[in-house]
Amino acid sequence: MSEKKETAIAKRDETSVEFMPMGCSDKIRLTASMVRQFIAVPTKSGALPNERDCIRFIMLCRGKRANPFEGDCFLIGYDSQSGPSFSLVCGLELFQKRASAEESYDGAESGVIVLGPEGGIMERQGTITLDGEKLIGGWAKVYRKDRKQIEYKSVKFATYNTDRSRWVKDPGGMIVKVALSQALRSAYPTALGGLYTQEEMQRVTETGEGLITTRDPVAMPKELSEARQDSIGDIPAPIEPPKSTSGEKISEAQVKRMLSKSHVANVTQEDLRLYLRGFGIEHFAGVPRALYEQVCAWIDAGGQEIEPGDARE
Repeated sequence: MSEKKETAIAKRDETSVEFMPMGCSDKIRLTASMVRQFIAVPTKSGALPNERDCIRFIMLCRGKRANPFEGDCFLIGYDSQSGPSFSLVCGLELFQKRASAEESYDGAESGVIVLGPEGGIMERQGTITLDGEKLIGGWAKVYRKDRKQIEYKSVKFATYNTDRSRWVKDPGGMIVKVALSQALRSAYPTALGGLYTQEEMQRVTETGEGLITTRDPVAMPKELSEARQDSIGDIPAPIEPPKSTSGEKISEAQVKRMLSKSHVANVTQEDLRLYLRGFGIEHFAGVPRALYEQVCAWIDAGGQEIEPGDARE
């Protein structure tokens, strides 16, 4: 490896993000290099996440205060038709931990949906399926003290079953976890929006089948070269015009409005730089108009991931 490349890699690895995970007394430190080496699970073909994947993972961990070193979340790769893809996958314990931290949380119930020997469909608490019954799904209810409406979710077993590992040994337990995670996320979209459990994503990561709808990717410049010598913290001044002229960029007034919104929402400029770097954008003035509303919605959400369709002016 040339000295130039070694310098570039070393400099980029020095850039880190520190935050306090929920339930911890000490801060943790994450870098793109740490994510690739110690956290990311490569695809079956051996591909590892690129810089953009790692930065988005780090920002989501920070926004949700999740600790990947304690099993709160993972970055799991799978080979899709369009190439290697990576998804942030969480443990159900993180969902329960975040829900329990909400003052309005008033408990949850869950169980299996089975087809009886005589053809009747019934819901049962717990994960046990009796002899002669066929497991067809799972259900969950989440209760909030501030709402009369119970958050109820039911999911189909065939949609998530992989016929492998725990899905063979404990099918009832696995499908109940899927139902409970969906009910918790629906009950607390701010705390859990954008997060998916390992049980929900296992079929995706093992087969590449897309079960979860995500945003269409915004057209951006090609992945940054490994030899470039600027780091995440070395982004030029905000209003300086970007070197790339491809695509229509936001106006100077929109840049100022974006920075003003970030100040009001307590989103630091460093956090905003890191978020934009995940899209390959190095300047505040380099934000494409097509991405502007999404960036503003991310700022309004306090620097947390938002669900598709939540973008707003």
